[in-house]
Amino acid sequence: MNMGSATSRVTTQNQISIPAEVRRRFRIAPGTELIWEERDGVLSVRPKRFTLDDVRALCAGRPVRRRTLASIRAARDAALRAKYGRG
Repeated sequence: MNMGSATSRVTTQNQISIPAEVRRRFRIAPGTELIWEERDGVLSVRPKRFTLDDVRALCAGRPVRRRTLASIRAARDAALRAKYGRG
């Protein structure tokens, strides 16, 4: 299924919003890491699904380490406190 095209605009703070149609199609939720790649002058972005360590853990029968939204928020807050002295 081809979703057509979607656009985003970069804000003055160098941030973008992912269009809802794209988030739904690719199951991008808060906390999803995105991988940005350049090949032959073409920029592409895709959601990160599994790392090689994740695959190795699954093959070895070990649990895959998943970050929860709460742990991501806690890490963000800690980084803000370290950078700006508040949180």
